[in-house]
Formats: sequence, C-alpha cells, structure tokens
Amino acid sequence: MHQTLLVPEVLLHIFACVRQIGEPSYNEKPLSRQYLAALAITCKIFYEPAMDFLWADMNRLLPLLGCVTRLHPMIYPRAQQSWSRGIEPLSELERSQFLRHSGRVRSLCISSDDEFHLLNTFPFDTCVFPNLISLSWVVISTRYLRFFLSPSLRKCYIAIVQPDLARNSIGVRCPALETLDIEVMGVIARAPHLSETIRSCKALVFLQCPPPDSAAWKHLSTVPTLLNLSICQENFSGGGPSKLDTYNLRLSTFLSLTTLRFGYTSIADTTAILQHSEFPSLKEFELVAHVLPGAELLPLLQALSQCKACDTLENIAISDDNPEVQEPPGNSFAVTGVLLCFSQLRTLSLRVHCSINLDNSLLLEALSSWPQLRSLLFYDQHRRSPKVTFGGLSAALRQCPHLHTLCIGVDVVNIDIDPKAESFQHTSLQNMGVCTSPVADAEAVARIIFAMLPNVHLADSWGDVNTHLKSLKASSSLQGEDGDRHE
Repeated sequence: MHQTLLVPEVLLHIFACVRQIGEPSYNEKPLSRQYLAALAITCKIFYEPAMDFLWADMNRLLPLLGCVTRLHPMIYPRAQQSWSRGIEPLSELERSQFLRHSGRVRSLCISSDDEFHLLNTFPFDTCVFPNLISLSWVVISTRYLRFFLSPSLRKCYIAIVQPDLARNSIGVRCPALETLDIEVMGVIARAPHLSETIRSCKALVFLQCPPPDSAAWKHLSTVPTLLNLSICQENFSGGGPSKLDTYNLRLSTFLSLTTLRFGYTSIADTTAILQHSEFPSLKEFELVAHVLPGAELLPLLQALSQCKACDTLENIAISDDNPEVQEPPGNSFAVTGVLLCFSQLRTLSLRVHCSINLDNSLLLEALSSWPQLRSLLFYDQHRRSPKVTFGGLSAALRQCPHLHTLCIGVDVVNIDIDPKAESFQHTSLQNMGVCTSPVADAEAVARIIFAMLPNVHLADSWGDVNTHLKSLKASSSLQGEDGDRHE
C-alpha cells in the first residue's frame, strides 16, 4: 500500500470523492455505495472511514434492520411490501445489532412508519442515532420521534404536526438545533403543542413554521441566534380569519433577525405582529397572500415602516395570487409613499391586484429615495393605462445609477421625447419587462430606448418594439466593426 494512503486526511478526501460518484439510472443500487462497501472490506485501514461514508446518509431504516440476523433474509435480496407486519420487536441482542452502525448515520429521512413497531423494546429515552445531524420526518405520527432526536442534531424537518409533538421536547433533546422546519395540515396549526415545541428551542438560526401564538412569538424574540424566520400557512386556506391572540402581544425586539417571510397568513395577524415588533437588523421582507386588497396592504406597509428597519431593509417582495380581485385606483400614492422611508432598498417587487398607479412625479420621488436600488418591479395585473412617460422615466433613472431590472408600465402612445435628439444614457439597466398599452410608433419607441438604455433587453411583451430594437443594435454593431477595420 502506498504510504500516502496512510495519511487520514488523504484517505478521507478520496472516500469523499467516491461518495460523489453518480449512479446510472438503470442501477437501483448507487455506484458510490457499492464502491464504499468494496473499500470497507479491502483492508483494516479502509474499514472505519469507508463505513462512516457508507452509512452517513440514509433515507430509510431498512438497511439498519438488515444488520439484524433474524431480519436479514426477510430484507435481502429484496424486501416485500409490508414485510415487517406481524414480526416481533427486536430482542436485546438484536438491538445491539441494529445499533452497530446507527452511530455512523449523519443524515436520515423517514418517510414510512411500517417498521417502527420493531423498535418498541428500546428504553423510552434511548437515542438510536447519537450522531445524527439532519433529520427529515415525513410521517404522520411523532410517537417514535424521540428515538431520532440526537443531542448533535442541527437540522430537523417535520412534515405534519401531531398533538404528541410537544412530548418529544425537541429543544431539550437537541440543544444544538439550528434549523427547524415544521409544516402542518388542518386546523392544528395553532394547537398548544406547536407553541411548546418552538419555545423549547433556544439556539435556532432558521425557523419555518405555521403561525405561532403570542407566547411563541415572544420567545423567538429572545433567541439571539435567530436570523431567518418564515411563517407559512397552507395556501388553500386563503389566509383564514384572524386567530392570533393579539391581546397578549407585547412589544418584541428581534435584534439579529435579517430575513422575515409570511406565506398565506392572516393579513390582520401579520399586521398586528409587525405593529408589536422591532427588527433593527432586518434586510429582507417577503409576503405572499391569497387576497391582498389595498385597504389591508396600506396598514401592513405602515406597520413595516415603523419596525425600526428603515435603515437596514434591502429587499421587499409582496404579492397576491387571486386574479379575480379587482379594485379601482385608490390609495396608490399612499402605498408607494410609505415605502420611501426604506433608504437602503436594493430590490422592490409589488405584484398585487390593488392599484399602484405610478406617475412621473411619484416615480421620481421613489427612485430619489432609493439610490441603491437594483431591481424595481411594479406589476399592474389589470393593465391599466400607464402614466409614466419616457420623459419621466429618463428623469427618474438619473437618480438610480445601479438599477439593472425594471418592470413598470410606460406610456408608449403619448411620446414626450424626441427620438432623434441626444438622450441621457443609463448603461446599467439590463432587463425591462413592461405590460404596455398599444404602441403608436414602434420604431420611434425603439429609437428612444436604444438611445437611453443601450444595454437593455426587452421582454417579449414589447412585441414590434423589440423587433426594431434588435435591428438597431445589429446595425450599430456592424457599423462599429466597419469602423474598427478602417482604423
């Protein structure tokens, strides 16, 4: 054996590369696992590191149960469906056989509870996977979850919350847990066991969960490590009526939180939470709603503007997805005006069915307030007649030299710029997607854009304007090449 293979770091690097070997689609057993198994029986030096890599990532309990002598012939070469039905739980000796390699498992996905009854004989507080780092729990019952909660666990995903979840004391059993992702089906989202589970976690960095109660929300504000918080509800529920115990809300300061997301939650609850919270480090805010009328959007934005995030918030994305909602223009100036306080904005996306209704003066004021802006997307879902002209656009773009993506309605009928006159050039803008009104003179519009925005690529919605613009760019490129040859 070459002496280099005796260096542990070299050996681990080689095995890590073997682990990344892809498998052909026709092979049911991954090639990487075959190679690692072969390496493990090559020599004593290879055995331990090869076995560690072989067992590191598991997506079921079956291979570990296959180490049990009694169960091996039932599992290999191929286990029948429901093979474990009627099989007696593991004996004391068989538990040792099962545990022989469970300590090597680092990542585990549980998507079936068919074999759980075989673990019934383990003592209640036994941690079957003592070195587990990542766990995905995609089964309904959490009765056996305790066996999988390792003190070393850093990441945990639970697909469906059940009333027995709190009895597992996830935060107590897993004091190092950094990422907790909880989904839920049905009305049990606000049940006490969800709140108890969240409040048991003291070191979270990322949390995604259904809407918590006021006690859980207060607790989260005391977790100094929390950076990313996502509150999500099933989109088919449409956000539902307000259920948050708002009378128990107290002012909470999230000192370290940088990302806050709400998905299909009650708008009233979300607004109440923002009104009782401060986020002095917040950089990203996202909200997706089923229905978001202007009468609810405005108070929500006002609450956001009072969360001590005006000097830190860089990215805002707000959208609703109900195409049947229509509102007459109204509150449009106030909606945009509330956002002017966020001086550090880099990206702003408003895709809502209430009217934004930009005009030249409002656009100028907005871009003057956001000098660092990179992307601005105001989608008019109902394609109202735009009020921003090319003259207004030119004036506003001077305030945002770094803007590279723009999607707003522009008036392409009433042209207020001479297509042949020299124009201010904004060279940073690269993408422009706009739902436009019918174009009166596509060639003239293309010449304005070509002169003002030399590096821009238009969305397909520009139609003939895009065709003329591509032609102008091609002609300019040929003229440049001719000039270079003459020199």
